[in-house]
Amino acid sequence: MLYPTLNQPIIILFMFLAGLLAGFVFDLFKALSFCCEKIKFVNIFFDFLGVVFSFVILWGTNLLVNFGQFRFYVLLIFLLAFIFQRYLSKFMFKVIKSLKNKKKIEK
Repeated sequence: MLYPTLNQPIIILFMFLAGLLAGFVFDLFKALSFCCEKIKFVNIFFDFLGVVFSFVILWGTNLLVNFGQFRFYVLLIFLLAFIFQRYLSKFMFKVIKSLKNKKKIEK
């Protein structure tokens, strides 16, 4: 075995953090595409860039932490963190919109 099993909690932690980071990067590109939502090509381009940068984050983190070995749990942890961040960001946007609407009503 290339590395001891004591590294697995570190691998899980870093892959979870990489999934969260990839989710934030994907949200950033979604926000950029939201600014130019009338142009269809820009939306497709920013979605493509979000997917590419998310893959680069997954690949780079896996290469640095797990010596480039793709295992099922690595992809599972990354995807779970990515999905968790996406749902968390949707919830945060709903809260921000509701707070913004409350301030408009108070004025």
